Amino acid sequence: IAYFQAYTSTYDEFSQLKIKYDQAVADKDIVGLHIGTRPDCVSNEVIDLLVQYQRQGLDVWLELGLQTSNVLTLKRINRGHHLNEYRKTVNAARSRGIKVCTHLILGLPGETTVDYFNSLQTVLGIGVDGIKLHPLHIVEGSTMAKQWRYKSMSLLTLEEYACAAATLIRHTPQHVIYHRVTAYAKKPILLAPDWCAYRWQGLVAIVDELREYGGQGSALAGFGKMA
Repeated sequence: IAYFQAYTSTYDEFSQLKIKYDQAVADKDIVGLHIGTRPDCVSNEVIDLLVQYQRQGLDVWLELGLQTSNVLTLKRINRGHHLNEYRKTVNAARSRGIKVCTHLILGLPGETTVDYFNSLQTVLGIGVDGIKLHPLHIVEGSTMAKQWRYKSMSLLTLEEYACAAATLIRHTPQHVIYHRVTAYAKKPILLAPDWCAYRWQGLVAIVDELREYGGQGSALAGFGKMA
């Protein structure tokens, strides 16, 4: 799978993007094209191009960084886009048959488990094919790093994150694919929380929660319970 992440996906001129995408999919071993970007940076031209690749038999996904559906949080973290841009892009892509994966962050400043659940329900309500969950983690050089150093923000513990992530998974229909459920970063770039420096800790903790309280979609079937 040729995977284009942030800053390489849809910011460039369309002609340059097509060159990059064409080069990636020209390799005979490439079977998919996944584009990670922002919901306010996807033109109709890009969607048309992705449709062409899909018609060639490639597995095409458009990954959109929403992070939260709370418009106040989006403004607080200076995200630079509104929920409306996300809804518009999702509708445009899925109406053309392009699968959409949405990024959500748990632990954003001022948010609680209620906000996480509302974001999930909003995304499911608009329509989505995949989800990526990750905890808020602080990296060197970011604006939030300054806030963290001044001790003006708190971060989720491993236990808190695993509980929240598993709860969302239990309330997600089984046809929605979870592409990722945690995050990993290396020291010294990673400042906090420390548990994000260990690749498997978050995953194992979430699996333990799912085993105890029920797997994906179990709460929708009435078998799971809120953690």
